[in-house]
Amino acid sequence: MEEVKRSPIRFGVFEVDLQASELRKQGIKVKLQQQPFELLAMLLEHPGEVVTREEIQKRLWPADTFVDFDRGLNRATNRLRESLGDDAESPRFIETLPRRGYRFIAPVVKLDESGHVAELVPPQADTVPTNGSPYSPGYDRVRLRIGFVTALVAIALLTVAAWFAFFRPRHGAIESVAVLPFSNGSSDSNAEYLSDGITESLINNLSQLPNLRVMARSTVFRYKANDADPQKIGNDLHVQAVLSGRLLQQGNVLIIQAELMDVKTGVQLWGGQFNRSAEDVLALQDDLSREIAEKLRVKLTGEQKQRLARRNTEDAEAYRFYLKGRYYWNKRSPEGMQKAASYFQQAIDKDPGYALAYAGLADTYVYLSFFNMVAPRDAMPRAKAAAAKALEIDDHLAEAHVSLGYMSYAYDWDWPAAGRHFDQALALDPAYTRAHIFYPFYLSSRGQSQEAVTVAKSALDLDPASPSLSHSLAVQFYLTRQFDQAIEQCRKTLEMDPNFAVAYAVLGQTYLAKGMNSEAAPVLEKYSALSQGSVDSLALLGYSQARRGKKSQALRTIDELKETSKNSFVPAFYFALVYAALEDKDQAFMWLEKGYDERFARFAYLKLEALWDPLRSDERFRDLVRRVGIPQ
Repeated sequence: MEEVKRSPIRFGVFEVDLQASELRKQGIKVKLQQQPFELLAMLLEHPGEVVTREEIQKRLWPADTFVDFDRGLNRATNRLRESLGDDAESPRFIETLPRRGYRFIAPVVKLDESGHVAELVPPQADTVPTNGSPYSPGYDRVRLRIGFVTALVAIALLTVAAWFAFFRPRHGAIESVAVLPFSNGSSDSNAEYLSDGITESLINNLSQLPNLRVMARSTVFRYKANDADPQKIGNDLHVQAVLSGRLLQQGNVLIIQAELMDVKTGVQLWGGQFNRSAEDVLALQDDLSREIAEKLRVKLTGEQKQRLARRNTEDAEAYRFYLKGRYYWNKRSPEGMQKAASYFQQAIDKDPGYALAYAGLADTYVYLSFFNMVAPRDAMPRAKAAAAKALEIDDHLAEAHVSLGYMSYAYDWDWPAAGRHFDQALALDPAYTRAHIFYPFYLSSRGQSQEAVTVAKSALDLDPASPSLSHSLAVQFYLTRQFDQAIEQCRKTLEMDPNFAVAYAVLGQTYLAKGMNSEAAPVLEKYSALSQGSVDSLALLGYSQARRGKKSQALRTIDELKETSKNSFVPAFYFALVYAALEDKDQAFMWLEKGYDERFARFAYLKLEALWDPLRSDERFRDLVRRVGIPQ
């Protein structure tokens, strides 16, 4: 076979850089040994064609290599299939042709140097001459006749396929779905945690299914209490199907009514009602997930069926406590986080082996620190203990690995440990949204800024309607000093959600970094209003005041922060920030030393943040960066 140019190639959620010998899944590098990768490269160089065993042996195991070829080839093929999530019995990518070789059967997109589509190569039927060989004189005529007949058959098949596509109901597997927040049809508003929790559990369960893109919680919950037509929402989100539902609780009976709609036609693909006692909420969840997976026509292996049916607890009351914990955790408020911690602890008390409840507790303490509600030295050890316990019970929980990844670099300042946890999380659950949010922050903190931007872009490509992922990309642009792109991305985030408060914070900081101090002021005022006067919003306003020459106002802001610190935690980092803007270096470094002792999370980005430029040339600043241990 003639070798083709080794240009970047994309198939499914994977991208292969043949020059760099790298396989990536959704922008994340997949570890793959050399021989399995070379086998993949051979198949991708000739998509739709049979790559024979002899050709593989010549390239991967030359004649002077002493090895059991059959065993080596089976091992390489199995490892490659594991990395791709492929199945030999029902392959999506690699087809085995017994005693002949292998063929890559999925559509392949060849990219140009800028990452744009250069060529689409659909899978092709393999054609083998029945008369002569590729080197015989009559082979070209045989090949021409076969090609002509094949073309006629292809035209006929396309005609039939078109007829079925336009005039017959569609019965193929659905590849993308949005699960809209189930409405609470009960008279009791306190049951809302149950409708929200069942929705979130469905999203998590369906996200485990192969070849199915499921819109993230952060995206679909923007449509909660929204009377918009599900078909319109589906079109807005560019999905094939939308699942909507309603939960009612009548005494001790739970009733779920659900409907699956084809977005293109508006036709109901399936509708059903499930009635269970409140004690059977776990069975209700199982039945609903299984029924929907079947109606989506997703083909599952035995292992995938087991994963879908897997329960994290058998205690219905513990499960209810967990759902209440997630309900309040998602509110992202001080009161919500306190309630979340209480409910997760109650779930653990009911079932000490409930790993997800420990992971929820870890998430809660991480966010209590992240939003300055609790000092890091109080919150982070508790978060670490809870996450470690979750992994002791179930070491396959991506949630716990993400929390430990964040804590490792943002609190322990241990970047290698953080990398191991993020790698584990992304391998265990590539669709887990929080992993895609925090992983770029980790990359940028350790100096891999451009890779952080690339990963954040890839995550947003998978879920383009997510304000959280859009915001994550905006932050990466800000940290890499691509300020114009950061401003544009902040505006895109605010188009998705005008009340997404932290987008105003990053937009204001970017204006300050560009010296656009007048433009920053109203944006930061908006952030302060939306965040109810959070301490970081006060510090940013003080920075803005100092940069506009309003020294007395900036000093009053510092006094306000000091007054606030009498009743709640105010990171020393924010006092230092205002003093840096005032160019009072001694005061700034005094407060930075206090922040160092507090192990405040934003120290991980000290080397990057443009707002510290007034101190950057000072040796004390360089010494602080070294002590934090930020990779150089």
